[in-house]
Amino acid sequence: MINNSRLEIQNIIEKILQKHNIDPSAYTYFLKLHMPNYDDLVIEKEGEQVLVGHYYHHPSGDLISDPVLALDYNQGYWFPVRIELALGDTICSFIENGKRMIYPARIKEFKSFQRMFARNIRDQKWLENGEKVT
Repeated sequence: MINNSRLEIQNIIEKILQKHNIDPSAYTYFLKLHMPNYDDLVIEKEGEQVLVGHYYHHPSGDLISDPVLALDYNQGYWFPVRIELALGDTICSFIENGKRMIYPARIKEFKSFQRMFARNIRDQKWLENGEKVT
């Protein structure tokens, strides 16, 4: 059984969304922020899937996620799904026959990673200085 406590990444990202007048519970949204010396921070939601992270353009022209956290939105809580990295994804949970299946060790890894990622977003001052890209 997984604890439905709010993740640190959800707390900081919801503050950023609110600053830009975006309802975190909306069915769909897209926010791209820019700060000098950093890859753009992208926050998007389509249906129940929330993606938070950085993307960069590979010299081949491919858009590479590094890192991006994928989460499911469920009744106000964000639930770990996967970590997307340039070297590959770490799948933490998935839905099979209407039931969430989890990898407990990977959920633990996700929670540790998202704490570090949320701390970086706070320390880099994305809330205060991230400029919306239109």
